[in-house]
Amino acid sequence: MATPTQALVHNWRLKLSALGLSVFLWALVQGEPSNQETFASVPVTVQMADTGWTTSGAPEPSTVELRLGGPAREIIRLAREGTSIRIPVGSVGSQDTVIVLRREWVDLGQRSSLSVESMSPSTIRVSFEEAQTRLVPVASRLAGRVRDRLALAAPVEVSPQIIRVRGPRSRVQELDSVRLEVFDLSDVARSGAFTVNVDTARLLGTSVARTTATVGVRVEDMVERILDGIPVEAIASLGEPEVIPDPASIQVRLAGARTLVTSLDPARLRVWVPPEYLEGMVPGEERIVNVRIEGFPALVTAIPGNDRITVRRLMDEAGLPGDPP
Repeated sequence: MATPTQALVHNWRLKLSALGLSVFLWALVQGEPSNQETFASVPVTVQMADTGWTTSGAPEPSTVELRLGGPAREIIRLAREGTSIRIPVGSVGSQDTVIVLRREWVDLGQRSSLSVESMSPSTIRVSFEEAQTRLVPVASRLAGRVRDRLALAAPVEVSPQIIRVRGPRSRVQELDSVRLEVFDLSDVARSGAFTVNVDTARLLGTSVARTTATVGVRVEDMVERILDGIPVEAIASLGEPEVIPDPASIQVRLAGARTLVTSLDPARLRVWVPPEYLEGMVPGEERIVNVRIEGFPALVTAIPGNDRITVRRLMDEAGLPGDPP
């Protein structure tokens, strides 16, 4: 067994070198020059512990100038990562409050070697309002159209259909919907569920339970179908002579998703002349009018073979030839 003296002198050159290196590094750290730096526009946030209240807007001012002191390398790292001032509010005593900023509210991370020299301004004003939580409908915003040779086979669905919103009572009550960011249908190549972000720009000052929703899109091949001999209706008002359409029937072209178009019963289609187009017609008068088509799904396009037809009001009994004057 080695004696204490022998253990001490064993590899004494290596131990002496390690001791010298430790002393050198300590001296280097201790000798690192101290510096001061000004951070402009440091954001100020308010953290509410009182759940019955919330801020009704951003603090005034929402940023302050911060002066820090400490080792230059630590200041450089903090400048790269960023910092903020977080104000904890345990209870609300007044709806409009002036708060004196404290140095311990500055987020310096784990950098205990840095110190807060000053903050300008040293106070901020915060306005509070009673908080409200409410379920608000989700509204999708669609742009573009699905690619060529494709068609929507069902209405676009959004999930969830409602989102919980919390914020100042006045702002939450005026919300009629939570809008999603614009979803471009031209990006859809096949059916699926797509994640879309909530448009938080309109929700300034409020928070949502979730920041995304799912948009479900079902597409199929686009097809066309020609239906011949669909009768045209031109209904006269009660007590007026009959109105005759010419032609009496037309062709209708349908276009849309395969299942919607092929499953459509032609008997459900109605081609008619709106009554307002017949107003004021005298017996024997002819007019060229447009027709309307009903009875087809919203996602199907129906195009009449004749979008304009001729209508003629028959002569009434008093105007028939051979009648006594």
